[in-house]
Amino acid sequence: MADDIATISSTTNTGQTQEQLSALNSLSSNFDNFLTILTTQLQNQDPLSPLDTHEFTNQLVMFADVEQSVRQSGQLDDLISLQRQSEASTAVNYLGQAIRADHNEVNFTGDPVTLTYTMPEDADTGALEIYNQEGDLVTILAGVDKSFGTHTATWDGTDSFGNTLPNGAYSFQFGGVNSNDQPIEATYETEGLVTGAEFEDGVTTLLMGDVRIPLSKVLRVEDSTT
Repeated sequence: MADDIATISSTTNTGQTQEQLSALNSLSSNFDNFLTILTTQLQNQDPLSPLDTHEFTNQLVMFADVEQSVRQSGQLDDLISLQRQSEASTAVNYLGQAIRADHNEVNFTGDPVTLTYTMPEDADTGALEIYNQEGDLVTILAGVDKSFGTHTATWDGTDSFGNTLPNGAYSFQFGGVNSNDQPIEATYETEGLVTGAEFEDGVTTLLMGDVRIPLSKVLRVEDSTT
């Protein structure tokens, strides 16, 4: 996995460098043509009516500005590439570690799982809803704590009919309203062992089995042996 991340980062960096070189080469070619035209015009100008150099000066300034912009863009791309490689290297260090993240998915592997949620206020009515990876509601946990604060609930991996569901990632959310019949937006946490890492489209993602967690969502890292 570490090799995959390094390869992706290297490939991205190489593509950016080629684009920068292409832009600079094109600019250099156009500038050479501009100088050739300028020199020819100056050599053939009417001594009694010399050319106005104001426009040539403006074009020289424009060429300089464009070249500076291209070089600054290349430097910015280099900084972004370094940051991505740093994130990728950091992600590899999470392998085998236990983490807690700001995320509402759990990895069911046959054993009961803990669902952690935080209520911003008391709910008048509500329950925890659990969905499969296709977004289908599989069961509802009624009777959970609906008061203000952080709470946990245990799900045994069965659906509404008592059937044990396949292993995999399942999302959960609190569905309920307050005393004014307004929906309540709870926040969630999940935890588990990091089993892999991916780097795609500029985002570093940690894997906990089938659960995918952006690196930016990690809240805490613990020693897996404890």
